[in-house]
Amino acid sequence: MPPVLKERRNKMIFFKNTVSTHSENTIYFEAFENDDLIGKCTLTLEEKYAHVSDVTYKNGALYAAEGLLKSAFNYACLKNYYMGRCSAEGVDSLLERMGFYKKDGAYENDIPSILIGSCGSCNK
Repeated sequence: MPPVLKERRNKMIFFKNTVSTHSENTIYFEAFENDDLIGKCTLTLEEKYAHVSDVTYKNGALYAAEGLLKSAFNYACLKNYYMGRCSAEGVDSLLERMGFYKKDGAYENDIPSILIGSCGSCNK
């Protein structure tokens, strides 16, 4: 009898953004793995900064948080923002590994550096 092959399902991660109906400067980002929502964040385009104020992700999916941050700051870059800021709670170690530095109670960095850098050890 031939061996039975197990069905292998490749995981695809998809990032979706939605502009707020209340303000065109607030954009919501969602990360989906196949059809499962695995993370969210909110970006606000302020006068000087592109500011991510919250990041949530499923347990064990820190890679989704990094992807959400990069998606949000890439969006901001396309809107001609140069500086990124993040005040989300619970992602300090990720932000530090991505090259952010702490200033005035939040983490910030220039957006080109954010987009180039990688935490490299998000699964730890």
